[in-house]
Amino acid sequence: MTDASRYGDVGSCSLQLLPLIFLLLGTVQGYEVPKAHIEVFYPKGFEVSIPHEEGITLFAFHGKLNEEMEGLEAGTWARDIVKAKNGRWTFRDRNAVLKPGDILYYWTYVIYNGLGYREDDGSYVVNSFSDHNTSRPPVPPVRVDPTTSWASPDDPGLDIRMGGCQSPKTEVNGAPTRCVGQLVFVDEFNGTKLDPNKWQAERRFSGEPDFEFNAYVDDAPETLCLKNSQAILATTTMRKLYKKGPEGKLDLSENNHVCTGAANTHDCVRDGRTRRDGLPPVVTAQFTSKQSFSFKYGRVEVRAKMPRADWVTPQIWLQPKHHVYGTSDYKSGQIRIAYTRPANRMLDLYAAAVLYANEPLRSAKSCLKAGTGDTSEDWSDSFHIYTLEWTPSQLRWLVDGKEWCVQGSDKGAFSETSAGGQRLVNAQKLEEGTGLAPFDQEFYLTFGLSVGGFNEYQHVVKEWNEQSPQAQKDFWNSIKRHRDHWMAEGQMVIDYVKVYTL
Repeated sequence: MTDASRYGDVGSCSLQLLPLIFLLLGTVQGYEVPKAHIEVFYPKGFEVSIPHEEGITLFAFHGKLNEEMEGLEAGTWARDIVKAKNGRWTFRDRNAVLKPGDILYYWTYVIYNGLGYREDDGSYVVNSFSDHNTSRPPVPPVRVDPTTSWASPDDPGLDIRMGGCQSPKTEVNGAPTRCVGQLVFVDEFNGTKLDPNKWQAERRFSGEPDFEFNAYVDDAPETLCLKNSQAILATTTMRKLYKKGPEGKLDLSENNHVCTGAANTHDCVRDGRTRRDGLPPVVTAQFTSKQSFSFKYGRVEVRAKMPRADWVTPQIWLQPKHHVYGTSDYKSGQIRIAYTRPANRMLDLYAAAVLYANEPLRSAKSCLKAGTGDTSEDWSDSFHIYTLEWTPSQLRWLVDGKEWCVQGSDKGAFSETSAGGQRLVNAQKLEEGTGLAPFDQEFYLTFGLSVGGFNEYQHVVKEWNEQSPQAQKDFWNSIKRHRDHWMAEGQMVIDYVKVYTL
């Protein structure tokens, strides 16, 4: 019996057969189809399974790749499994090639004690591989001409079985990728909220090493919203959002919220009556791909419009998935793809490979593109494409396709970095890695806004003193006179994010 005859003509939604199915599905209560377990293999193949239990006589899988199912359609894959093996009912395709970032949409069907039951609207994002096949012959590495801007191929999903595919250096979620120029991550923010399969919004107070004057929350449209296929990040005040001043108490875990900081610490709970600095005056947003997507080496493109407000730092960062070279003070590195600061009524553009939290080492591997007032470099009033090319030997930054910053290991390992007579405190640990250490590990994407802080603005004249317990209050006293205008200029808008293999 075919799938079409058993379920009805699902492609045309037969009105004669489907009501009978729904009646049968609702006849007996108390049984739910087990959540399908999905494994994707490298370089090809995947399987979908559920555990066996007494009473199951059939398991069926229906699925499509990167295209949502239309109701109960058969799909690209439509298969009945009539016998369990090794304690599981398993559908397997040995030839399908799935890559990181692909989405498998599916529904499953089980006959249990003679009646049919379904799991509807299933989806699975490929984030890692369950098996690696390294038997394919090596391919010579790609040589990139540093004098020309990079362009992706017409078909970023080029299959490895096609001619001309070159083996990349990029790894995604611990697994090798298939081809140079492959698009392995993309978000164009087309929905009404962040895709939970790609992002986790932070909910915590800022802390070490920079102690910014803001909290991050995940449920305030005033600080993060998706509109017109763009992600808009902004600032608001603690008093406006939570009706609390510096002496208030705030538990970010209350009302069934999940704090993303360390539980039962100042990451999650602060009481202004017991802290000299009190609650932070500002609330912003930050979201990351830490739980879903991390990679080593690749090309990142972000089309964004930067904020112009004083003391607001736009975060377009890469942060380490595992703190191999140290857990504090950026010892395991931070890659800043782009950020801006007002200066002399202009807007300066920065990029950095951060190796340590404190100056002068903090900015030892940074670049500055001073604002000129030229309309083609107005980072706040128009969108620009900020790009990082990250290879095993160097970090290369481009804006609108033009190179403007390079930090590499060709003149010595990053572990040898020194500034102002100071050497990196974890230099010996870094020497255990490659010349690019700490940037020879997997990093994840981070986007957000931070405000003020103790280490971020050490080279400029400001309204607060570093490390002072009154720093937040002094900062806010300087801002609140023009608060509304300041917040209006403190927005960052992200049009898209793309990651390619290199």
